[in-house]
Amino acid sequence: MTVAPYRPEPATARRRGGVLRVVAPTDAAPLDPSCAPASAAPFVRLHTRQLVTWQTARDVRDWQAVTPVPDLALEVPSTWNAGLGASHRSYVFHMRPGVRWDTPDRRPVTAHDVVRGFKRMCNPVRPSPSLAYFASTVRGLADFATAWAAEATHRAGDAATLAAYQNAHEIPGVFALDDETLVIELARPALDFVHMLALPAASAVPVEHDAFVPGSPEAAAHLRANGPYRVRRHRPGEWVELVRNPAWEPAADPYRRAEADRVELRLSDGAGRADAEPTDAPAEVPVAPAVGGLPAAEPVDGDGALGWALDPYLLLNLRDPVWADPRVRQAVALAVDKAAVADLYRRHRPGVPVRIAGSLIPPGNAGHDTADPCSTGDPARARELLASAGHADGPPLVLIHPQSGLGPEVAHACASDLTRAGLPTRAVGLADAAYTEALRAPATAGGWQLAVAARVPDWLEHNGRVFAQAMLQATPVPGGANHGGYAAPEVDALIERALDAPEPWRADAAWRAAAERAVADVAVVPILHRAPVAAPRRPDRVDGITPLPPQGYAVDLTAARPGVDE
Repeated sequence: MTVAPYRPEPATARRRGGVLRVVAPTDAAPLDPSCAPASAAPFVRLHTRQLVTWQTARDVRDWQAVTPVPDLALEVPSTWNAGLGASHRSYVFHMRPGVRWDTPDRRPVTAHDVVRGFKRMCNPVRPSPSLAYFASTVRGLADFATAWAAEATHRAGDAATLAAYQNAHEIPGVFALDDETLVIELARPALDFVHMLALPAASAVPVEHDAFVPGSPEAAAHLRANGPYRVRRHRPGEWVELVRNPAWEPAADPYRRAEADRVELRLSDGAGRADAEPTDAPAEVPVAPAVGGLPAAEPVDGDGALGWALDPYLLLNLRDPVWADPRVRQAVALAVDKAAVADLYRRHRPGVPVRIAGSLIPPGNAGHDTADPCSTGDPARARELLASAGHADGPPLVLIHPQSGLGPEVAHACASDLTRAGLPTRAVGLADAAYTEALRAPATAGGWQLAVAARVPDWLEHNGRVFAQAMLQATPVPGGANHGGYAAPEVDALIERALDAPEPWRADAAWRAAAERAVADVAVVPILHRAPVAAPRRPDRVDGITPLPPQGYAVDLTAARPGVDE
């Protein structure tokens, strides 16, 4: 891997303390970890902990930057420490002493809290976006989630009902032997399982959270913390204020710090509106997958960099009958002028490498096709396909897009291309929260046929599933990024083959084949592959800026030091 070292500017004389202000999208606030997307991990990290985590890296060529390290667990299970069984299906975790909840009695975090976190990620009201990863890996978790969803169709969705079901049923493959010992059994060996355990969905959850519906404002206002900060005040959609957690012991947390006295997240709805406080925030942290990233971000140089993004791509809502004829879908793929979108990115994000994309999986990710075809717009051929399909004029297609990043510019460029090719299209911008909801529930969130989206990998090693499985697998379990409803038995079989593969090269071949078939079916239209970007090396009045490469190269907010002059 050839990646340029990350070298923050030398720090000036500063003392610990002060207020760190950060701008964040409304859907990435550090709320209930059971429902938080992987992109919220830099914020969730402030107040929650998982069995394993990531460590910062000043030089992202360092192998430790992409290798999980023990967090709530004392060790990462392996055959060397007898924590991983010979079949590679049984993991035993021993809990780290000294980790406590922000409760009046400062109760220890136990293995039972981790079990509760696994259950809560399956809740039928707001299931975790990462649920599909765990459902296809952990023994019995898919059945647990499916049964809970079926039960919820004829019962109330209040907190008491949800808690009663959760506490009366067990996941066969996740159980505590005692307060200090947790066992997780897999349905099959998984090369990437330990990486999955660093996601927000795998956070420990205290019993106090049972009193609130997952993802609700009430849950966000009553979070109990075991990380360096706790939520003190929260106004949904506007701001979150976190202060130091008095129950947090630095000696029991090797990979987090608490440099700032207070962290203020000023939430933007993606339309340029944020909390009405002064806008002199000293740091703005990039959070994936905002289309186009942030103008302040700097590229992680080198063709060998891990974690390139699919940014942007067009998502087709295949539930809509307009896409029933494959020739109409193919016309969309031919109509988009990808070179023009690349020029748009280069103008607005100078210095960030982008490539015209023909494949679903970008460079630096498992399953990438190194012979990536680089086709771009051919409106004449698109019109021929529409004519051969007998496509009749109808209402304009609705192309939704986020208001953040380059979403509006990309959407209007694509809408113009499609209209010129004979598919009249109207771009509709949505605030981040509304856009996320429209993708999550396309059948109920208003009619749309197309969406501009971006996907950044949730981890960096053995990560083919973060693209191919999440975006393509037809599964009864909620979660993932298959927002268009794509379903192809051949692709599902290839995904299962990849998940079952004992060797990385076999898995990569299956991921690649699944992605190729989906692109041929025009389940999505890849437009660009974008190099990973890191946050500004030293925002004004902030020191201690170091990136977390597996979390989209976002800043470790626990280590950022606000400008408090000596």
